[in-house]
Formats: sequence, C-alpha cells, structure tokens
Amino acid sequence: MKKYDLVPLDAVAAMPHRDILDLYRRHVAPGILANLKILGFDRVRVVRAEGMWLHTADGRRILDFSAGMNVLNHGHNHPRVTAARHRFDEERGLEVCKALVPAYQAVLARNIAAICPGGLQYSFFANSGAEANEGALKIAQVFHGKARDKFLYTDLGYHGKTFGTMSVSGPFGKPYKELFKGLDGCIQVPWGDLEATRRAIEGRTTWGRCDVAAMILEPVKGDLAMLPPAGYLEALVDLLHEHGILAIFDEIFTGFGRTGRMWGFEHTAAVPDILTFSKSLGGGKASIAGYVVPKRIFDRTYASPTRCAIHSTTFGGLGGECAVAIEALNVLVDEGLVDRSRELGAYMLERMRDLQARHPRLIKEVRAVGLLGVMRTARATELLDARLPRVNAVDDLLEGLIPGLVVSELLKRHDVLIYTGGREDNLFVNPALIVTREEIDLFFDKLDAVLSSNLARLAAGLAANWLPAE
Repeated sequence: MKKYDLVPLDAVAAMPHRDILDLYRRHVAPGILANLKILGFDRVRVVRAEGMWLHTADGRRILDFSAGMNVLNHGHNHPRVTAARHRFDEERGLEVCKALVPAYQAVLARNIAAICPGGLQYSFFANSGAEANEGALKIAQVFHGKARDKFLYTDLGYHGKTFGTMSVSGPFGKPYKELFKGLDGCIQVPWGDLEATRRAIEGRTTWGRCDVAAMILEPVKGDLAMLPPAGYLEALVDLLHEHGILAIFDEIFTGFGRTGRMWGFEHTAAVPDILTFSKSLGGGKASIAGYVVPKRIFDRTYASPTRCAIHSTTFGGLGGECAVAIEALNVLVDEGLVDRSRELGAYMLERMRDLQARHPRLIKEVRAVGLLGVMRTARATELLDARLPRVNAVDDLLEGLIPGLVVSELLKRHDVLIYTGGREDNLFVNPALIVTREEIDLFFDKLDAVLSSNLARLAAGLAANWLPAE
C-alpha cells in the first residue's frame, strides 16, 4: 500500500502557530492571510471559545462582538447545542442513509413550519445560504415552467457566490463582473423602490403574459441594518402576485432573532412565497441551511414520485446536523433570545448614538434593528484637509482605512473582536443574542477609547502589523 505523509489529528493542537500560518499560506489562501495580516488578525491563535469570549494560546481573553457574521446567535459552544451534538454521537445516531426516512430531518422541518407564518410548510435542507438561494430560484422556475425564466433582484441584495446567486446579487458588478459573465435573464431594480419594480415587470409583460418567475430580495437589508420603507414589502408582494411572480425572501443574514423578530420580514405584514435561511440555524455547531415553501408551491414542483429527487444534495439534512438545529431552535425559544435581541438592541442603539455624538467626525451614521447594528465611519479622505486635491487612485487606496484602524486597534490593545462591514466604510456591531448589558457597555467603552486615540498613532499601529511577531 502506498504511504502518505499525513499530519495526525493529535498533532494539530501542539503545532506552532508559525507552522499553521505557513500551511494556510501554501495550501489554502495566501490572499486571505495577507488581508488578515494587515489587521494583525493573523497573530491570534484561539484554543477555546465559549459564549461571548475567545481564549488564546498566549492567555488572552477576547470579547467576540462579531457573532461570526451572524452564525453565532447562540454564542460559541452553547452548552445545550453542544450537548445535543454529543448526545447524537454517543447514541451512534444515523447520520446518513438515503434509503430510509430521516427522523431528525422530519422533526426539524416541522419545527421550521411552526416558526413560520403564512402556511410555509415544506422545507429542503442544504449546507450553505448560497445553496439555499440556488434551490429557491430552481423551485420558482419549476413552479412556472421554462417559459418564465427571468428573475428580478435588487441593487442592494447579496445572495451568494454560485453562478445563479451571483447573478441576482447587487454587488455582482464588483468584483464578480470582472471575472464571471453571470446568467442571462436577471433584472436589477432598486431596493425599496416599488415603482421601479412595477416598470421592470411591465417591460417583461407582453399581451398580458409576464416572463418573470420570481423576485429575490433581503426584506431587511442585512449589511446596512436597514428596514424597508413603510408599506414597501406588503405592496411589493401584492404587485408580484398580481403578475403571478413568486416572492423569495432571503433571511440568511437576518433570521432566527437577529432583528428582534424571529424573521426580519415580521417587522411588516408581508409574507414570502419562498423563505431561505442558514447561518444561526445550526447554533454555531452545524453547517445547515434551507428554504421553506407552502403546500401550493410544493405540490406543483417536487411532490410527485417522479419529481421528488430532481433537486437534491449529498450532505443536506444529515442526522447530526438536524439534531443540532432542532436544539438550537428550542434554545432560541426557551431562553427568550428573540425578545432579548429586541430589548438589548434598543439599548445598543442608545450606546451607538451616544458614541456618534462624542465622535461626529469619525462616526457619520448609526443604525440598529434588534442586535443587527452598523456604524458608518468617515472615509480617510474626508478627514484630510479639504483644500488638498482629490485623486481617485488615493481615494481607492484609502477605502476602508478608518474601519481597518478601528478593528485592528480593538483587537490588538483592547481584546475586542468585530468585523468591518461588507462596504468600505462600515463597522458591524452584531453581538451574539446571549450578550449581556455589561458586555455591551464594555464594548462601547473600549470602542470609545479607540475613537479617542490619535489617528496617526493608530495608522502606525496598523503598519506595525507587518513587523515580525515577537
């Protein structure tokens, strides 16, 4: 038998951090490592994660205020979620068998239906949000047939990085358009603009026949922490239904209590035809996603024995993943985390506004919906002398500098972790839903200290990240 030079599992924990970095650089993503190095994030080696806190190999205790980009609504390694995973493994639960009925998958689908309004009943489980959105687009196409093969999407939406989901994502033009052609038949409209959507639909309607299958959008704009204009979602769903178009709501970023409601769209009276979800469904311990549809859609698509397996995935809905998700949903309800998000989110917004009042040159705008928060910072060029000439190349180089300075300094000197936003001038403020009032105060006190620092010193600290670690 051929021998392979493999690293054993037991060797990973004891491996020097410099060796881990070298393996990542040579075998995973040197570009990502370079970006982490800019912020100084490459120097952190976490050995334990619990609740809101990260514990490092060199004895640091770091407050994680990022919630893993909303994967960690329950915090790190919630004891009930972790116990569910252990219990399933100890009982030698059936992880995968395509020939038998999966009990945990059936119960999870039932529980998803229980937390959904509007008769959303049948779920399909996948591994990622992009896969869930891809499945949602497919079922909309099957529902209508190939004659209706167009999709509406919004300029602010982000739905994943498969070919289909990139093609219906607003940020598709940068950088994806430079690399990928994308799919035909995808029509962009402004988020929140009902009349522009109406005009787009009329442009795709001939002799009373419309060729649009569905519209996909984020009902609450996640990376901007922005609720839709009053009445927009309700009127939009009515408009779509008037033309036989299905409404797909992407709640991957905002679902499971993040906005102070179980689903972000529940801030309105609108209900989607197809709902997609992921991230915190797995309680931070399982990679699971999915979409849910009402019976009227399922009956016309995948209900029959001849069509039941047209859409499938190898690892979707595995036993252990579903068991963990069942417990994660029960934790959300039993511990009142949705209400907690709404109540503590209001307090967090107060602290954000106070901070903006203290640092108006640096913090231009703050928004929060539940514990979904965004702070828009000034751009570096805005802080330079207004008399200096504006040079596009310099502006591009300085994009994201202020958020970068802030997150780097928070981690390096104050043991606090947050992320910059998906846009160059955003700071995400999205703690786990288990966060305490005291931890919110600690975070904003540390952030206040950073914003009170001299920007030149912060910039020097950012440059120092490129120096060899001691």
